[in-house]
Amino acid sequence: MVHQIWYLLHHYDKLSLFGLLTLEESGIPIPVPGDAVMAYAGHRVSIGEMIWWQALLCGVLATVIGSCILYNIGRRGGRPLLHRYGRYLHLTEGRQIRIESWLKRFGGFAVFAGRLIPGMRCGSSFVAGTFGVPYPTFLLATAASAVVWWGLFLYIGATFGRYVVPAVEANPKTLFIFVGMLVLSSLVPVYVRFRMDRERTGAAIELGKNQG
Repeated sequence: MVHQIWYLLHHYDKLSLFGLLTLEESGIPIPVPGDAVMAYAGHRVSIGEMIWWQALLCGVLATVIGSCILYNIGRRGGRPLLHRYGRYLHLTEGRQIRIESWLKRFGGFAVFAGRLIPGMRCGSSFVAGTFGVPYPTFLLATAASAVVWWGLFLYIGATFGRYVVPAVEANPKTLFIFVGMLVLSSLVPVYVRFRMDRERTGAAIELGKNQG
C-alpha cells in the first residue's frame, strides 16, 4: 500500500496529493501521514518536478474540503456524541461549557491555533462545528492555518528531502522509521496534555477530600 501511494504521487502528483490529503483531513486514516506526503511534494519541488504554489494550493483546498466535512458532522451530531462519549475524552459538561465560551470569544484564533497542534487538526474541525463557530470564521482560520502548516512541510521536504529520499529509495523499509518518528512526534503533545489533565483531576479530588 505504501509503495502504491509513492507511485501515485510520482505519476499523478497533484491529483494524488489532493486526494490523499482530503481523505486525511476528513478523518479517514491513510497509510502514510499527510505531513510526509507534503514533505515528499516539497522534495519534488526542489528537483523541479512540481511547482510549489500548485502543491500548496492542493494542500489548502484539500484541508478546507476535508475540514468542512468534519465541521458539518460536528454541527449536526456533535452534541449528542459528546453527551454520550465526552466523559471518555475527559470532556465533562463543565469543560464543554468552558470550551464553548472560549470559542465564542476567540473562535477564529482558536481554530487557527488548534490546527497547528500535532494530533489536533481533525479534532479542531469537529469541535468548531459542535460548538458553533461561525462558518466564515471557520473557513478563513482553516485556510490560513493550512497555508502555514503545509508551507512548513513543503519547506522541510525541499530542504531535507535530498538526504531522506535516497535512503528510502535504497531501502524502502527506512520509510517506516521516518513515519514512526513523525507519528511519535505527533503523539507526544497529546500524551503531555493527557498527563496534565490527569494531574489536575487528581489535585481537584485531593483538594475536595481535604476540604471535606
